[in-house]
Amino acid sequence: MKLTKLSLVAVMAMGVSAYAIDNVKVNGEAKLWYQTFETEGTATAATTNGKDFFDYDTNSMANVKLSVGATADLLQNLSAGVKVSALSTLGLENNLVGDVSSTKFDALGNSVGADKLNDQSWVEELYLAYTAGKTTAKIGRQRLDTPLAFSENWNITENTFEAAVLLNNDLPDTTLVGAWVGKHNGVGLTKPTTGRNTTIAYNGEFSTFGTDGAYAVAAINKSLPNTTVQAWYYNVGQIADAYWLQADTKVLGMVNLGAQFAGMNPDSALGGGTADRSTEMYALKASADVAGVNVYGAYSSVNDGTLGFANVATGDKTMMYTGLGSVYFDGEIVSAPDTDAWKLGASTKMVPGFTFAASYGEAETGNNGGTAAPLGGLSVQDNDYSAWDVVANTKVGPVDLTAIYTEFERENAAGVKTLDNALFRVIASLKF
Repeated sequence: MKLTKLSLVAVMAMGVSAYAIDNVKVNGEAKLWYQTFETEGTATAATTNGKDFFDYDTNSMANVKLSVGATADLLQNLSAGVKVSALSTLGLENNLVGDVSSTKFDALGNSVGADKLNDQSWVEELYLAYTAGKTTAKIGRQRLDTPLAFSENWNITENTFEAAVLLNNDLPDTTLVGAWVGKHNGVGLTKPTTGRNTTIAYNGEFSTFGTDGAYAVAAINKSLPNTTVQAWYYNVGQIADAYWLQADTKVLGMVNLGAQFAGMNPDSALGGGTADRSTEMYALKASADVAGVNVYGAYSSVNDGTLGFANVATGDKTMMYTGLGSVYFDGEIVSAPDTDAWKLGASTKMVPGFTFAASYGEAETGNNGGTAAPLGGLSVQDNDYSAWDVVANTKVGPVDLTAIYTEFERENAAGVKTLDNALFRVIASLKF
């Protein structure tokens, strides 16, 4: 995650400069999200043998979301922002689709049943931002973009947080970050076998982050040419202390190199007592632009333990290099304890008006020292995983279109294929 992608910095800076002339700015987005898949292999709670593409059963899902937001300068150096979202199936259920991709569980991870198909609305963002000198404070409901707690935008909905964040740029080429997170509307970490892949709770309901909130501090430095170095420390009450170290650099003007190292120290309040074990992760990545095509390779390894390195707000996606930009090959797999993974990919814009990307990855999970890791990931012990992802992006008039095709396989220790999924997803977005 490069400094230029740190959304907190970008949003806060925008709040004190972009609206100096236009005091009030209104924006919005209408989004259609559709997915269907077919599967073979051993049935689980999430899949059933013999599902086919485009069946209007639980293997086809769709939603429509409308978001409207506004930002404004209230006083000198003081700005505010608000964003409201509404979610609907538009009556597609039981005709074209039989399920939705989000808001299927409450804040505790319990299924809401048929209510998931109801129309829903919630306040996604509501914050104040104040700047004094080179220090900016942002307080309220907002997006976060940090290595272990972040807002995900792959789904029809995006999870947000109720937080207080302080940014300071007094040190040369350095951003210091301090944050307290009190609530969030993500779901999936405490109920990983159900809530994962649904992003936010029903009706966007906010609940306490962890048991009594979380703290984070960070330093992000760009003193070295073409290099960003960052260090993060987290304390999530009665869940874990964690750290994340990352360095990304560009050499010879064309080769990008990255390294990540992180650790999770679980709290005994998780329920494991002396059985709780710390987990460490490292990941490496290299990429280069060759004849108009960006190619990359990544490798990661997580030792056995209690917790993995997926988004602590959802238990789903991850910032680990091997899990970026994939549908299945993400935080549920590569960030789980006792897992080694590698991934190769490429992207290009050589076709005018289109962006194409493709990746292939494999992961191998061990038996985690003979101990299950209920909060670590959905990876089944002693299994091999492989996944293809092919993505195409284009624009038709004012509408952004994304199409994704994925194939995902799982084999057990005996070499028997126990799951074979193929997925097709289409996302249409109109921003105004």
